Amino acid sequence: MKKEHQEENLQRKLLQSRAAIVGTVAVTVFLCFFTLFEFTALYLEWEIPALKVAAGAEKSWFAGDYKQEIALDDSRENVPFLEQETGSSNGQSDGNNGQTGAGNGQAIGKQLEDETNANAKGQPGEQENAAGNTETAGGRENIQDTENVENTENSEQPEYPYYIRINRKQNCVTVYALDEEGVYTVPYKAMVCSTGLYNATPLGTFQISDKYLWRELYGGVYGQYATRIHGGVLFHSVPYYKKAKNTLCTEKYNKLGQQASMGCVRLTTKDAKWIADNCPTGTTVEIYDDDNPGPLGKPQAEKLDSGDPKKGWDPTDPDEENPWLEWYEEM
Repeated sequence: MKKEHQEENLQRKLLQSRAAIVGTVAVTVFLCFFTLFEFTALYLEWEIPALKVAAGAEKSWFAGDYKQEIALDDSRENVPFLEQETGSSNGQSDGNNGQTGAGNGQAIGKQLEDETNANAKGQPGEQENAAGNTETAGGRENIQDTENVENTENSEQPEYPYYIRINRKQNCVTVYALDEEGVYTVPYKAMVCSTGLYNATPLGTFQISDKYLWRELYGGVYGQYATRIHGGVLFHSVPYYKKAKNTLCTEKYNKLGQQASMGCVRLTTKDAKWIADNCPTGTTVEIYDDDNPGPLGKPQAEKLDSGDPKKGWDPTDPDEENPWLEWYEEM
């Protein structure tokens, strides 16, 4: 009897071990298939409500560290956006090839520098004081005065003029400017966007860093005016099939205003360029969820007709070769 009882216990333990192994394997296989299914849904931009619920509010199962996107940082297809070449003039860009006008402080300083150099070359009435500074006959300015004016003007330009908030739930970006007390309370600009499917765009507060004029994106497509928010999450235009402005992914452009990406924040080309031009490295970006799109509301992007010969261009692209510009002029 004792021997039979021992055999029964042994068989029971074996069965329990097998059940545990089968259960572990089943769960592992399920999670693998679920992750693969979600990845496929993200890649093909399938909007499946059940996946959004399963992903939860914080992040997607697949979001992780966006390793696929980060791996493209060293792509030879990337074209850096040289921020030091794009001065800001009261936050407005001139729209020429990603270059913006020089700031007021730089313009005034350059003007005074030119005048000083001209006087040094023999303008009437110039004098040299005891300190060796060149002065006009009326003693109105010297080199020190020029530096003081330039430094004063530059000090009036805040290091970070804007604060960016991305409402992930409403797919709307609101840019805030500083008030008189130096707090970001003034709604300045609103943009329609597409955040990540199944909450693949992470919540949190980040500072923008790298910028690209063109950047290769996961899936063999390209984005204009890409600005890194965090890790593999970037602002960028709606993707293009090639590194050419007339190869816009029309169907993706028509999804602006809804979740559609693998985690990045898609914008119109005009809005992506504005951020690259006017928001320096270190600008704060806050990503949050709210039913209210923001104080300026949510803009609407134009829908493109798949049969329109101009469909390969983003209608907002300020490039002078954009056929939409001529079309708007004729309207």
